[in-house]
Amino acid sequence: MKFINCCLLTTFILGTVVQIGCLSGGAMGAADKLVEAKDYRGAIEVYQSVVDSKPGTTDARKAQLAIGKLYIENMNQPAQGVKAYETIIAEAPESDESAEAHYRLGMHYFRQKDFDAAQTQFDLIVNQFPHLELSHDAHLMLAKSFEEGQKFEQAVEAFDSFANRNPQSDRAAQALLNKARIQRELIKDDDEAKRTLQYTVKKYGRIDGAQSHIEKAKEELTELKAPIPKPENPEDTQIGRALARQQARRERDRPRGVEKSPIIKSDVVLQDSGFGITADEVMRDFGGQTAIAGDEQGSYHDAELMIAGFLYGDENYRDAGALYFDAIARAEAERAKIDPYSYLRLSICYRKLGMHQKAAEVLKKAASKDSKVIEAIISTGRNQYTNEEYEKALETFNSIVGLNRNKDAEIYWFIGKTYQKLGDHKKERDAFEQAVAKNPEDTDALQSLAEVLHYRLNDRKTAAIFQDLVEQKRDSFITMKTLGDVCYKHGEFNKAQIKYKAAARTAKRLLEKSESPAEKKILTHQYNYGTILAALSIFKQGRETDAQTLIDTLAGEYPEHPLLLYAKGEIALLKGDEKVAVDAFKESIEKDPRLDIPVIALGDYYVSKGYNDEAIALWENYLEKDRYNAKVIRRLKPLKANDE
Repeated sequence: MKFINCCLLTTFILGTVVQIGCLSGGAMGAADKLVEAKDYRGAIEVYQSVVDSKPGTTDARKAQLAIGKLYIENMNQPAQGVKAYETIIAEAPESDESAEAHYRLGMHYFRQKDFDAAQTQFDLIVNQFPHLELSHDAHLMLAKSFEEGQKFEQAVEAFDSFANRNPQSDRAAQALLNKARIQRELIKDDDEAKRTLQYTVKKYGRIDGAQSHIEKAKEELTELKAPIPKPENPEDTQIGRALARQQARRERDRPRGVEKSPIIKSDVVLQDSGFGITADEVMRDFGGQTAIAGDEQGSYHDAELMIAGFLYGDENYRDAGALYFDAIARAEAERAKIDPYSYLRLSICYRKLGMHQKAAEVLKKAASKDSKVIEAIISTGRNQYTNEEYEKALETFNSIVGLNRNKDAEIYWFIGKTYQKLGDHKKERDAFEQAVAKNPEDTDALQSLAEVLHYRLNDRKTAAIFQDLVEQKRDSFITMKTLGDVCYKHGEFNKAQIKYKAAARTAKRLLEKSESPAEKKILTHQYNYGTILAALSIFKQGRETDAQTLIDTLAGEYPEHPLLLYAKGEIALLKGDEKVAVDAFKESIEKDPRLDIPVIALGDYYVSKGYNDEAIALWENYLEKDRYNAKVIRRLKPLKANDE
């Protein structure tokens, strides 16, 4: 009887909706009542009537949001719910409802423990919808997603950037406590945790709503036996002192009864900066135009840049960023010259608030207008490096990666040298690898990579290969293959293809001259492997047909070679056909059980899917045949340690 009543109610409501011409307010209310009655299917039909009758409108998008929520939260049909949200995003990507759809998708993925997917959704909201209050909630969820996904360094950065976005909020103090907790408990870095807690007490000690967080910070500092600083007095900041000095000077020099001309403010209409505060609001905090008038009449954007510089020095990146944004826009509108370092600082302000996409856009735009911008930024980074301001140097160099491909190798080399000074040798190696990938002929990068491998990471075998490259010894399979590996690893697939083909040609040339059966077997293996790696590089460039043609040609030369099955597996993985890939790897292993390449590939696949037990069993079984295989041991050791 209850079911019949619900059906009758649904029929009546649908009929009424049609009769009144689908007035969205009435339809939405009717659908809400059906939800209360747990007639979810009926509610969806009513919501869908709004979507169909008012396509492209806010009402239609709100109805789609309701449909998505019902499918996911009430009907256990997540695929349908995700589809509803994605429809909103596709049809109106810049709408508020699109932001809400991204947020709900992020929460769905977070609950499903797909933290990478959740991070993508939350990060997009932070970068593309910073003007919405929802972006602040998304920012915190981004930090939590990083933490749950065990990306602890990124979680620390996200909590820190949230605090920078909300400099006068008790939520900022809470975010910094979370940052300190991760540093202390998960990263195991008490020194950094102390600095974070001390900064929290100093910066937020006078914020009324933050007192409970401040007490917690003090307790933890006591546990860590660290000094507890006094809360900061605004008048003791750089900007406070500068304004006090300026006000005193103006009062001293002002002719009695006469006020100096205020700084000229243009009438440029500006778009939203994304900092959550306008430049006018920031300037009002310092008394407006009268308080910042200089000794001589000047442009308003010059005054903004002056105040922005002080705020930047006090690490108030939100307010500084709002002023830099406003000043640059005004200067550009007036066609006035502006210091390229202002673009860098605006970019850093965005980065400090977690808006890395906007940060990149600022510098890309600036570099396209003025070629000197990148050189100025590199010069800034070098000066910071020389002055031992290594964290600032890293931030500066990273801000311009990718803006000028001709400069990337040099920039990555500086990043590597900076990590060397910081003692982070894995990141040092990665940066030098990036430099080599961008320019495989850069001897400075090759030399630095050889040195970090030899002296700091104790990988002397690989270090010797790069040292050979420094000395122009490039006529061996292993040197060119290793160089190709670095290029492939860092996404330089065209360069990788060239190096792999060079490696294969070297093996082929020696094969044609060799008379030793054992040597011929090794060289045949190298030729096949180098050619297959070149094909995979070509595939990664989007040239699937060319890649397959190269492999087919190789199969014509060596139809029974076991690496052809390995190639089939790798191509299948690139196409997303995991079953074919696994079967091909297993066939390759069966054909030649001593061949480590398919064994490593299959084990790596297992690890990527979380099948650690299968990977351990596979690699332990292989080591029974080749007990000293360094490549397999290097993978197995940490996997077993984590498993224990």
